[in-house]
Amino acid sequence: MHIYLGTFLIALSTLALEITLTRLLSVITWYHLAFFAIATAMLGMTAGAVTVYLKENWFTQKKSDNSDDLDNKVGKVCLTYALITPIALIILCLTPIVWKPSIMSFFAIMMATIACMLPFYFSGIVITTALTKYQLPIGKLYASDLIGASLGCLLVLGGLEFLDASSLILLCAAIGILAGLSFAWRSSTSKFRYLSAGLFIVLMSSVFINTSSSFYGIGPFVIKGKIKRVELYLFERWNSFSRIAVSKKWHQPPPYWGPSPHAPQNNIWQHGMNIDGEAGTYVQKFSSPKDIEHLRFDITNIAYYLRPTGGACIIGVGGGRDLQSAVLFGHEKVVGVDVNPIFIGLLQNEFREFAGLADHKGVTFKVEEARSYLSRMPDKYSIIQMSLIDTWAATGAGAFSLSENALYTTEAWQIFFNRLADDGIFTVSRWYDPKNLGETGRMISLAIASLFQSGVQNPAQHIALVTVGRISTLLLSKQPFNHQDIAKLKQVSGDLAYKPVIIPYESPNNEILKDIVSVDSQEALYTVVADKPLNYEPPTDENPYFFNMLRLQHLYKAFQSKTSVDGGVIGGNLHATLTLIGLLISLFLLTLVTIIVPLLIKVHSEKSEKNVKKPVKIFWSRMLYFSLIGAGFMFLEIALIQRLSVFLSHPVYALGILLFTIIASTGLGSLLSERLPLTRTPWIFIFPLFMTFAIVVTQFSLPLLISNMITATMLSKIIVSIVMIFPLGILMGFFFPTGMRLVNAVGDTDTPWYWALNGVFGVLCSALAVFFSIYLGISTNFYIAAFCYATLLICLYYMYKANQITV
Repeated sequence: MHIYLGTFLIALSTLALEITLTRLLSVITWYHLAFFAIATAMLGMTAGAVTVYLKENWFTQKKSDNSDDLDNKVGKVCLTYALITPIALIILCLTPIVWKPSIMSFFAIMMATIACMLPFYFSGIVITTALTKYQLPIGKLYASDLIGASLGCLLVLGGLEFLDASSLILLCAAIGILAGLSFAWRSSTSKFRYLSAGLFIVLMSSVFINTSSSFYGIGPFVIKGKIKRVELYLFERWNSFSRIAVSKKWHQPPPYWGPSPHAPQNNIWQHGMNIDGEAGTYVQKFSSPKDIEHLRFDITNIAYYLRPTGGACIIGVGGGRDLQSAVLFGHEKVVGVDVNPIFIGLLQNEFREFAGLADHKGVTFKVEEARSYLSRMPDKYSIIQMSLIDTWAATGAGAFSLSENALYTTEAWQIFFNRLADDGIFTVSRWYDPKNLGETGRMISLAIASLFQSGVQNPAQHIALVTVGRISTLLLSKQPFNHQDIAKLKQVSGDLAYKPVIIPYESPNNEILKDIVSVDSQEALYTVVADKPLNYEPPTDENPYFFNMLRLQHLYKAFQSKTSVDGGVIGGNLHATLTLIGLLISLFLLTLVTIIVPLLIKVHSEKSEKNVKKPVKIFWSRMLYFSLIGAGFMFLEIALIQRLSVFLSHPVYALGILLFTIIASTGLGSLLSERLPLTRTPWIFIFPLFMTFAIVVTQFSLPLLISNMITATMLSKIIVSIVMIFPLGILMGFFFPTGMRLVNAVGDTDTPWYWALNGVFGVLCSALAVFFSIYLGISTNFYIAAFCYATLLICLYYMYKANQITV
């Protein structure tokens, strides 16, 4: 029992550490490096597995000592994991991870890579030894590993509500000590127990002190290449979405998004809110309309001049400025919806009196994802506002660094369109550059497609676009704009020196926008944007990557574009895409260095010493079998999370419920696999066929499920998601332990290497799955997963033959 408990605890700690590192790195460095944590984690674990494989005499259970010696060794490795984790944390917090063409930048990245990798190297040794060296049922061991990993997901979600990322990492180290004690308690010396207990007390005390001291404890010292200036901030809040650092109050001119040249510059009292060290918003004092009068001069609020009364829904509360705008213009009912509870919590508590919103009789806050909330609520609004809302941040599900955004798809905009009153306007603001339309061009394409799908015959009569500086604001009307609306829009634009770029019944001067708004069907829209250098195709739930606008065949143009150097969406796309491609290449090379080369060296050594020669078909079938398990699992897992996170419309639920269900059900399947009779041929071959069939059915049924249950309650959606995932997880759980039982039956000693192969192909395919979903659609991942599991049938045939198992 102690082996199962130790495996459970080290797996829980390892996965929680991996996800928390993603959150920490999102603050220290850029969001598109979220894969950095996952890649280095798998690199470390793979190196640990290879160490067990190459040094098999170090970790071998001897029948004569009843495994006491092995228990002690594994316990000591767990203790080393617990010791090295805080050291790695401190190195990461001190190291500036920036992309610069310099030797020092290279050394900094290498240091960060080693720091990230080291804890996982030791946990990789522990997990590999537990799964391959103990003479215990592999199904039960693998189930302990997976169930622990699934609970590690929940630990991050719950832990980040109370602890910052650094404190949670220290807690993971403390759990590693408990794992070591579980393995070695009955066989260890008193010295080991006292040392472990002392280190556990130190780590838990550090967690408490670090949480209490916040800015002055262990935490990021260098954020986005800049030293953190703690003297500027009041406090900070962490959760699975972000780190929010709130500045001290200052008296300065308003920080407009898109100011009119006539905007007043009188000083106002305000607090800045820094999001993950780069993005930001602010909360300003509001005790009377005079305090917020300047909001009339921001282009993001131009829709209020056309619809100054009725109900307003604000998507993305932030610091509350958009809610204050709706109140200022006279809306009787204002609903603020934000998926991140930190913002609403601040407005309802610390800044309740300062922001003046929580006590305003017409204002209501909702901690929900906007698409989910509006799909369920029957209320209609004269204004629905979404100003500069995006999810570039890596959330707790940060493995998917090019994060899909369920707010910017045709399906989402149809929901928003249907929640407008008869004279309602949906207004969206994005970044604008007349020489490189970027987000604005895709936003207009998305608006046109959404209107076509909502049954509008002439979308151009429903759309207006006004710009100033670097900001554009779209106005999408439920009814065609009438002459009074157009006259008012032109008057306000003239008074505030805005530039109307798209006006109903008038042809835009910009050629790309002119081509997009002049189409007469959705098919014509796709034809018009097909040959553009940037991807202006309207995003859908199948391919919800609104912000990824690069086409692979036009990557060289991004290099030539000044925007790619100065920043903006193209620069972000370029960095993210090249990082993803670079990661794929790096992982391939690391696979060669850490897996293939050691294998070839050992095989050559065995041939020389023992003249051993394994049958080629058997050798490749085993290698391919465990590689395909890792690949198929990851392609299917990411496809399910991407598809169902749109269904649940909540990234926390996507990570917490979906990932937990997938891993836990896989653990249950592993446990049940112990009952699978290896001596009955049909049972061996029927599971790949079942799995392939189940994946194909899931791929075709999920879109129907999502469309039919989009207005269901969140509880109903969660239950249905679990019911959909659980059978797939149980089936996935059968494959690894069954393969291990087959190779163990003939005394194959390469089991640590098979475990390493499984892990390496898992992380390699996690990057590939994101890449394919961006450029080929989410469905591609389902089909590749089905192919992987179908191919297992061939591998099982040769493995079964090698074992000479007969009916």
